[in-house]
Amino acid sequence: MILSFGEVLMDCFPGKNVIGGAPFNVAVHLKRLGQEAGIITKVGEDDLGSQIHQILVREGLTAQLQIDEKYPTGRVDVTLKNGQPSYHIHQGCGWEFIGVKEIETPNYFVFGSLALFFEENKKSFNEYRNQFEKAAFVCDLNLRKPYYDKGTIELCLNAAEILKINDEELDYLSKSYKVVDVIDWLKSEFGIHKIILTEGAKGATLFWDDKIISCEVKMIENIKDTVGAGDSFTSLFLHGVINNLPLDLTMQRAADFAGDICQTSGAVPDDLTVYEKYKF
Repeated sequence: MILSFGEVLMDCFPGKNVIGGAPFNVAVHLKRLGQEAGIITKVGEDDLGSQIHQILVREGLTAQLQIDEKYPTGRVDVTLKNGQPSYHIHQGCGWEFIGVKEIETPNYFVFGSLALFFEENKKSFNEYRNQFEKAAFVCDLNLRKPYYDKGTIELCLNAAEILKINDEELDYLSKSYKVVDVIDWLKSEFGIHKIILTEGAKGATLFWDDKIISCEVKMIENIKDTVGAGDSFTSLFLHGVINNLPLDLTMQRAADFAGDICQTSGAVPDDLTVYEKYKF
């Protein structure tokens, strides 16, 4: 089983609302691919929370859902410029206060820096770390201004067994910590020996123990937007690892799936046939 921890939000685009949040995107992709997946999150008792609940019911992802009587459901105002999204995340929402429940230990526990910026979530996350001693912790750093600081980043890196970062996050770590070779630094400083580096149209590189595997991204003619592309890469990568695919094939399938998602509006496609060629 794969569990993700963190935000489920309503992404409010001009003219429409779309459910979002990296933990949701990862969980729903894996569920649609046939994996046993879930998400630990919290929504409010309001209209957006009701909409999200209905979607989670449809996707089979309500088992770990928490309802907050005090705080509203998270929402993000999304604006697109040349297909590239920018985000305004509303504060004081339910997902900032995720609690702890007794849950069966997953094989993989997926998390990111956004939810861990908040103190209540830090405490809950650390309790889950203690509860899930045998789980592999997978971090998609997912830096979103202003919701990170060195404490949050170091909590993420200290917990991660598998780390996914993009080229912008790599550059940020290099500048903030004054290191030239970030990959070596992540290995030596934090003991992370499984790192996925995505670089948009340049492709992706996997540093897996003593292996280095690169893959190219196929040319995409009709990009709608890049919302959730990184989450789709993470999902397909885990899907391949769980099914014991060769790492080079796993990387290429992950890159291909991310390319497919860029050709749909939003992070999660309405057309479920997108998943068919990636199932086993």
